[in-house]
Amino acid sequence: MGMEVGFNELYAACQPIVYGDMARGRQALTALLPEAWRRGPRWGLAMIHAMLADLHGRLGDVPGGIWHFRAAVDLGWNDCLSIWSDPGFACLAGSPHFADIYGRVWISPADLEELGWLRAEATAISQEISWIAAENIGRTDHGSTDVFHCPLPTRAPDGAGVLGARMSLAILQRVGLDLIASSDISRISGLIASDAIDGPSHSQWEVWRSANLADSGAAARRASAQARAFRPTPGLSTVPVPASTLSRSSR
Repeated sequence: MGMEVGFNELYAACQPIVYGDMARGRQALTALLPEAWRRGPRWGLAMIHAMLADLHGRLGDVPGGIWHFRAAVDLGWNDCLSIWSDPGFACLAGSPHFADIYGRVWISPADLEELGWLRAEATAISQEISWIAAENIGRTDHGSTDVFHCPLPTRAPDGAGVLGARMSLAILQRVGLDLIASSDISRISGLIASDAIDGPSHSQWEVWRSANLADSGAAARRASAQARAFRPTPGLSTVPVPASTLSRSSR
């Protein structure tokens, strides 16, 4: 059977989606599907089917999206926040088959709480990447940018949806690190090249001030990540209930 489909393969397949190329993302995930069926894990297979359901819906293929939605739910995928919020699932909702499949989605309050945190953290990471990019404009020091991420929750989930959502967040964290590292390399290379051609273009004070501002920004991001860490509500029920009975205001 071989090793299960892991982070690196999923990361490579999901990269086009992160950058907005839905058609290429659908192609990459479809190509990975046979390997996921052959090697597992089951929750990873469910995650791929769920992502393909959303992508088919976004790209106008409702029958294809419904097929993948059914396959994901059959494998235990139960991320109702994606069903409620992602544009592709909104397109699938008009299908006569949608309600029957959605009716088989059950989720525990404890899982729903974590899914909400994972979704909020994904938004926070996206915002942070934009803020770092803005902060680094005009930066004159040669230091790299420190990035701090909240650790992924480690509680045992009650369904496959949480494991897929954790993987999606891990992929987004990695994308952010790669983007910032690439930006750092371009900035530092440019500064070195400029200094080599024309001599130092910034005073030692300007370079010190730039590095100090970068350190202050990193400290603030570290504190923010620590404050955002997932803290499950003690005693929250782990008994799944039909997602269709839950209020969508719990997003």
